[in-house]
Formats: sequence, structure tokens, C-alpha cells
Amino acid sequence: MKALRLIILTLLIGTSVFFGYQIYQQEKLHQVQKADLVELSDIKYGLFNVDEWKDLFAEVIAEKMVDFNLENTDEAALKKDIALFLEKAVDDFEKRYNEENKSSGFAGLLKKSISSFAGIFEQVKKDIPIFTDEIYTFLTGSGSKDLIKEYLSNELDKYTKDTFLATDYTVMNKIISKYEGTTKIDTITIIKSKIEENTSNKNSYRTILLSIYTLTLLLLIFLKKTTKAEFLLFIFYSLLLLFLGVFLPMIAIDARISELNFPFLGETIQFKDQVLFFKSKSIMEVVDLMISQDRIDLLFVGGLVFLFSVLFPLSKLISSIFYLFSKKLSNTKLIKFLVFKTGKWSMADVFVIAIFMAYLGFDGLITEQLNQLGKFTGSTAILTTSNSGLLFGFFAFTGFVIFSLFISQKIKKSV
Repeated sequence: MKALRLIILTLLIGTSVFFGYQIYQQEKLHQVQKADLVELSDIKYGLFNVDEWKDLFAEVIAEKMVDFNLENTDEAALKKDIALFLEKAVDDFEKRYNEENKSSGFAGLLKKSISSFAGIFEQVKKDIPIFTDEIYTFLTGSGSKDLIKEYLSNELDKYTKDTFLATDYTVMNKIISKYEGTTKIDTITIIKSKIEENTSNKNSYRTILLSIYTLTLLLLIFLKKTTKAEFLLFIFYSLLLLFLGVFLPMIAIDARISELNFPFLGETIQFKDQVLFFKSKSIMEVVDLMISQDRIDLLFVGGLVFLFSVLFPLSKLISSIFYLFSKKLSNTKLIKFLVFKTGKWSMADVFVIAIFMAYLGFDGLITEQLNQLGKFTGSTAILTTSNSGLLFGFFAFTGFVIFSLFISQKIKKSV
């Protein structure tokens, strides 16, 4: 019977190791893909990007220019306005010409020139009806629209270059190239499809790991006489949970504008999925980040997080092995302290609660602030969202805390 129990337990833990490795790979891949997706969706490439605004404005103006049509206007009235404009322009030019040349010292040449131009001015005035017809034909033709569009586009380019700082697209272009996309939108679609596929695989692995965890925990609780070999397997399983808990992301803080709409020239300007803030870190990534900042306060906090969340739990599990398999070491005060007393010092359970409460606090705060942003103005429709969530690392670490507590109780009862 004991041999069968050991075989079953070995199979369960061996399967956990296999699927634990698979989910570790999938979670790390998901972390990279999510970071790339967030980068492409960052507000600096959308709502805060002058090039994006320029393209949207140009598109709306282009649509309006397509609708711009003079063919149905009052032809006689428009031609009259054009003729009056031309007559005034010719009169003004003739007046300026005479003013600028009447004081010339070459009197004979000047009179000849003025007399010659006077005839030209008269001829131009006679031909104004011809010019009027040609201008009207040009305005009502399709070629004028293309020229106006090109002019507006060029003016927008000049204005944005002289007024706003250029956006650095280096990182964005690297991501587009990495996923073999053609544009930002196209690459976002590619990454989302990969994340969906990855999530489907992760969900299958999570279901298997949860089932194995439940069975293993029940065996730990209800086995009356646990052998040393079984204890060793239970401790090894706890190490697996601890590894997944500290090296995989625990929490994601994600605040974004899901959709922003506002009117412009009768059309709707729209921005979607504008990421305002995103962070996703594991315990070890947080520790590494704090230690690398070269600040005493952050170094101290990083050291405490590592001590209470990693070093103490790990030393407790290793000491449990020494306690079970070495009579000499089992009687030492250090081993007994680490096995039976460090539970209150490691505060791993407190850390889990702190992470959970931090998640609730951040999520509530972000949601409230985004709701306030949604009330920004009556003419602008803003749909905000908080995509914050607890990740697999949190649940793995929580599972480790529960499992290790039962191991300690089981060892204490077996003494």
C-alpha cells in the first residue's frame, strides 16, 4: 500500500513539474507579448502623438473635400463674384504700377512704358469674362480638389514639424519587425492572436495543475502515517510552487482609455485602447529592480522582500529535509528554529494578503480616477477601464503558503 501511495504521489508531482515548466514558459512568453502589445498601444503613439492627430485631421478634411462640390451652386452669382475679384485685382495692380513709376528720371522711356502697359491693362479687363469662365471650370473640376488636399497636407506637415517634437518610433519599429507586421495596427492584431493562442494553452495547464494541487494537498492532509520519502516529495512539490510563485508575475496594474470620441467638422475623431500605465512584475523582478536603483531605502526594502518572501521559506523547506533525514542536524537549535519557528518570521502569508490588498487598492483607485477622466467634458465621450488583475504567480505563491503550513504541521505531529 505504501509503495502504491509513493508511486501515485511521484506521478502527481512529476506531472506537476512537467506542466509547471510548460506554464512557466507560456507565462514568460505571455509577459513578453503583453509588454510588446502595451508598447504599441501606449498613449504616446496615439492620443499624445502629433502624427496620429495630423493623419486623423487630414483624413477628415479629405472626406470634407470629397463632399465639397461647386457644381450645384448659382453659376451666375459665382461668376459675378469672380469677375469682380479679377477687376479689383487688375485695378489695384495698375494703380501700384503707376505710383511706383511716375517719378522715374527717364521721362520719355517712362511715358512709353506706361502707355504700353495701359493698353495691356485695358486688354486684360476686356478678357476678364474669359478668365472668369476658366476659373469657374477649374473650381468645379476634380483637379482642384486634389490640389487643395495636397496643399492642406503640406501645410499640416510644416506646422507640426515647426511646433511639436518628433516622436521616436525606434522601439515601435523593432516590435513591428519582430512580428513581421507592416503597420502598428497590423502588428497589434498579430500579437493579440498570439496572446489568445497562448492563453488557451495556459488555461489548460492551469486546470491540470489545480487538479494536481488539490489531490496532493488532500493526500498531505489525510495521510495518517507519512513516510520520509513522501515528506521529501511533498517538500519538493512546495519548492516547485515557491519557484513559480517568485519567478512569475504576481499582479498586473493596467489603466487605459478604451475609447475616446469627440466631434470635429461634423465627423467623429476616435482613439481606442490608449494605455496610460502598465506594470507587471514578479517578486524577483521587484527585488532586482529595487536593488539596482543604487538607493539605500530601496536597497533595504528589496532586501526585506527577498528575505521574508524567498530566503526564509526556502531555508525552511531545506531545513525540513535535514530534520527528517539527519538525526545529528535535527537536534540543532538552528534547524528546529527554521522548521518550526520561521513560519511566523517569514510572513509569507502576510505577504500574500498584502499583495491581494494592494491589488484591490490599486484597482479601486485607478477605476475611480478613470471614472473622473470619463466625466472630463460633455462634448467628449471617454470610455475608461482598469485591466488590472492577479496573475499566476500570486496563486502559485498562495498555494505554496498553504501547502508549506500543512507540511510544518504534519512534521510536528510526526515527531
